[in-house]
Amino acid sequence: MEPVTSVLVEPTAAVARPVPHSAANTAPGEGHKPCLHENPPFTPWVFFQARRKLLLAIGAGFAFFAAAAAIANAWLLRRWDVPIQRFVEDNRTGALDMFFLTMSRFGSTLVVLSLGAALILLTWRRCRAVSIAIAVATLARPAIEFVIKAGVGRDRPDFERMVAGNGPSFPSGHVMAAIALWGLLPLVVGLFTRNRILWWISAFTSGFMIVSIAASRVYLGVHWPSDIFAGLLLGTFFLLGIELVLSRAHAIGGCAAARRREVSAPTRAS
Repeated sequence: MEPVTSVLVEPTAAVARPVPHSAANTAPGEGHKPCLHENPPFTPWVFFQARRKLLLAIGAGFAFFAAAAAIANAWLLRRWDVPIQRFVEDNRTGALDMFFLTMSRFGSTLVVLSLGAALILLTWRRCRAVSIAIAVATLARPAIEFVIKAGVGRDRPDFERMVAGNGPSFPSGHVMAAIALWGLLPLVVGLFTRNRILWWISAFTSGFMIVSIAASRVYLGVHWPSDIFAGLLLGTFFLLGIELVLSRAHAIGGCAAARRREVSAPTRAS
């Protein structure tokens, strides 16, 4: 059976593959070339399927950072957070200021919610499963972030901030937002093209945006480096969870069912 995927590919043991590599994966008149949003060249599930121990290590790493951030005002993490933060702030330049201020805006709540809503509308008629996955990512991220931040309650750095920072520091909400939005960019691109080069460009763009937005929060002085690192670790599981949502949505219909109707319509008419 053929995998049904988003930006990720879910392992065989996790869910059944309801869509075979057939006309259901191919728009009319396009032969049997696979749809990239269902059969992407690379996904985290493909990577971690043979590296379960690494995935467990990532989970343990996040748990360690969360516990350390919650104990005694993160005294353990501050031993390396403070020197790194001081070094970054001491080496700011005008060009870097402009770059990181711009990148930080791409992870802001207004931008993420606005673009998330636009992507939901853009993808709804082409593949409702993708729209559902984007909607879940857009809405679930703030809830997850709020619960963890409230539970850990770490204070933000307060040295030489370039922008305002409100609320608890751990983990970085901008990093989570960047993963929830920009991490799904290859999924959306795969809906509209079967060109693998364009898909890889979107994947590298996604990675660049996430890393740049993450780095911007340390540069601007509103998050500790360990907040950023923990956000990236948590983002791994967030994307895997969104893949599960996508797979379930595909299994109960999604774009695969629509394509089956399109392909079978001429047969019924004849």
